[in-house]
Amino acid sequence: MAKKKSGKEEEMKRLEQEKQQLERTMQEKEDNYLKIKGQKYLKRDDFRQYAANLREKNTQYKQMLRHLDEIKAEVKILEQTKEILKSRAGNVEQFLKDLEEKKGITGYSSVEDQI
Repeated sequence: MAKKKSGKEEEMKRLEQEKQQLERTMQEKEDNYLKIKGQKYLKRDDFRQYAANLREKNTQYKQMLRHLDEIKAEVKILEQTKEILKSRAGNVEQFLKDLEEKKGITGYSSVEDQI
């Protein structure tokens, strides 16, 4: 009986150690999972905070999107203005050349640009 009892006690100790080792392994894997994926379940307060944070980010995203659309519209207007000014600038250069020719100082603007 004593041998059986001591044998069972040793088996129980071995199983207890094995249980502790498995619990440590499980805890390590859960910690690793938490690092990678985050918490398993959110508590009610945590979820409310998460939802509020998400709403805030959504509002900020929409504001930035509107601002980006405004900038894009402004860029289009500036590009159109640039094209209009370029088309007029060509006419100004021709007008300037004609004026120089009339005054007898042909090539003055090109010499000025070189200087």
